[in-house]
Amino acid sequence: MMITFRFDLNLSKCILVLSGLLFFFASSLTINSIALADDSSRIGTAADTSTIVLIGEDEWYPYSAYKDGKLQGLAVDVIEAAYAAVNVKVQFKTAPYVRCMMLVESGQELGCFDSLKDSKLIRTHLFHNEPIFKAEIGIYAKSDSKEDNLKPADLKGKHVGVTHGYTYSDAVDGDQLILREVAPTDLSNLRKLLLNRSEYSLVYTRVVDYLVNKYPSEFKDKIRRVGSLNQSDLYLSFSKYRPEAKKFANLLDIGLRKIKKNGVYAQIEQKWRTPAP
Repeated sequence: MMITFRFDLNLSKCILVLSGLLFFFASSLTINSIALADDSSRIGTAADTSTIVLIGEDEWYPYSAYKDGKLQGLAVDVIEAAYAAVNVKVQFKTAPYVRCMMLVESGQELGCFDSLKDSKLIRTHLFHNEPIFKAEIGIYAKSDSKEDNLKPADLKGKHVGVTHGYTYSDAVDGDQLILREVAPTDLSNLRKLLLNRSEYSLVYTRVVDYLVNKYPSEFKDKIRRVGSLNQSDLYLSFSKYRPEAKKFANLLDIGLRKIKKNGVYAQIEQKWRTPAP
């Protein structure tokens, strides 16, 4: 009887030891699992922060231009702030508008700004929904012109200065009766007007204001706005050949809505209201 009792006692001790060991290992596994879950959460957060590369036009101040050694302008600041609001960092490159759009259309680059969302470009590029900004395309003539309140229909049969690669709305781009005088930049477009190479020039009003301020001896009191095409929404054009384009187009919309709601957008607009020459 004594031998049996000792055997039972030793067996009980073994069972207690084994139970303790099992509890220890189970606790360790639970702790490690929680730690791994925390690490996974941190990794996921870090992975949500992305960096993208976008191209801005090099000579369209005050919206986007290479100036003082960097790309700057209203559009640059708005795009950077909108993406920052959704944890996306933007690296900017610069190129002439025609090359910028070609690189995006072919899939070599993700996005180019700034563009109209017209019937021509919507076939070749992917667009987001929330405009980056609104801008007016003016119809300009020499200051001695007696005309006023001109509209797109008034340009039929006229020699009209346009900038290479730009689109000006379906009403203008689809009208084959307009005689286009193509210039490489808005600056040369206006210069051609003063040389009587064209009867009118189509240029965004804020770009004209900047150029008149920068080159007063050439343009001040020598040109005036005699009409308007429209108040246009401007966008960032994405490549249809880049699989990530739709994601970043959606994120841009979210970011734009955020900065328009929290006041950041208004601050950027105020900054660029009267840009220095």
